[in-house]
Amino acid sequence: MDSHGKTLLRCDNKCIKMKTIKIMTLTLLRKVFCGILLISDKHPTFAEKVLYYISIIATLSPVVYVVEGLNWWFLGNMRFVSFIIFFVTANIGVGAWFHHKNNTFSWESLLKRNAVMIGILAITYTVLEMLTLTAGQNVLAESFRAVLQVSTLLYPGSKILKNVYVLSNKKFPPAFVMEKLYNFEKTGNLTELLNTENKE
Repeated sequence: MDSHGKTLLRCDNKCIKMKTIKIMTLTLLRKVFCGILLISDKHPTFAEKVLYYISIIATLSPVVYVVEGLNWWFLGNMRFVSFIIFFVTANIGVGAWFHHKNNTFSWESLLKRNAVMIGILAITYTVLEMLTLTAGQNVLAESFRAVLQVSTLLYPGSKILKNVYVLSNKKFPPAFVMEKLYNFEKTGNLTELLNTENKE
């Protein structure tokens, strides 16, 4: 199969997935709407109305559970969410500036790269956060969460700093900061990253 055929196949798969999600969403909404109509109608008996009500709750309960979980997580991590939004936005701006200066700017490339980065951030962080939540409330889990959040912020953050470093002709950020950043990307040692003491 040639590259054009593979591209068409990928597009077909995406269309099928989108249609499936759309059908599932519409089915869910239709089920809830029909249940509400049946409850408000005069013909069903009281027992039947109770069953319709239970059916609506059962249909919506997974959605409510997920929304409540996200709301609970967001309230506990509001600062981190604000920082990640700022970092992603700053990365788009600095990246556009960097590529414009090097005559390699492309809207399509910029949007695609950042969309991929946001997707990777969302999926990876969600998986690792679930592992942390499973570990419970203890010092080890909290330490892992701190490293996880710093690492997540540094995914767009390191791109910003590297581009600024090149744009400033390697004058800022200082070389020792960039060295610590590269070391953290290799080792994940948060203490070494934040330590300002001179080893010598």
